[in-house]
Amino acid sequence: MTGEGVDVLIVDNDERIVELVAWFLERRGYAVRSADSFDGARLALKERRPTLMLSDVDLGAQNACEELPRLDQEGLLPPTLVVSGFLTAELRAELLALEPVLDTLAKPFEFEELERRMVACLAQAGETSSTPSTPGGHSSQAPAGSGLRAGESEDEEGWIEVRPMVSPELRGTRPE
Repeated sequence: MTGEGVDVLIVDNDERIVELVAWFLERRGYAVRSADSFDGARLALKERRPTLMLSDVDLGAQNACEELPRLDQEGLLPPTLVVSGFLTAELRAELLALEPVLDTLAKPFEFEELERRMVACLAQAGETSSTPSTPGGHSSQAPAGSGLRAGESEDEEGWIEVRPMVSPELRGTRPE
């Protein structure tokens, strides 16, 4: 799926996670903004309502269990997918009790699973997204069944290395 026309707000205080998720989503056609706190998210939500918000639970001094209900009461909470490494059945039930919270996803996750959940949330919220393709009309995926995307490789221990893709005409050239 591609996110053409879908505006995503990522709310997470882990800069590395935000950078990786934004990189993936932007390559899939999503417009991405981010906030590293719920205060920052509130400002971003007032500026422009996203199609979908991806929110972590624990942002240090702020917590989604307190802040998402506040955003909902203020009429600011958009359709939301909560993505966290600290999900329990009780926490999940508490978060899903908020109508705009459509689903939860445990960290760590695979990009493909994140996008599947996002597409399901968008469908639930009445939004749509279309099929993926690169400018040449080819799928942006690595060989079928590999579970990897173009520009990724897996080492012997199962770690995935993400490398920027370089066009053939730029290979072998170095910036001066």
